[in-house]
Amino acid sequence: MSGFNLDTVVARHSDAVIETEVNGDIIALNVETALCYGLNRVGSRVWRLLATPWRVGDLHDRLMAEFEVEPATCERELLELLADLDSEGLIRRVSGAPPK
Repeated sequence: MSGFNLDTVVARHSDAVIETEVNGDIIALNVETALCYGLNRVGSRVWRLLATPWRVGDLHDRLMAEFEVEPATCERELLELLADLDSEGLIRRVSGAPPK
């Protein structure tokens, strides 16, 4: 899945993305490819968090605290979402540890 794991640090690819909110969900547009990507409630929460760099494991822990979901399901679906966002050019890997 695009090489993401719990130690990967990710953030939005802010130079190439325009976003808007519709009924609480985020619609993100990659201005370089002109492709839109719709995010549901959980995906929108991840998107909002990625305004700053996050270690994937910390994102997982945050989602576990905010939503009722099994840990393995949360991890699998988070990694899938990040792989999708990466393939659309909406996020980027960040070198080093995220700020505390």
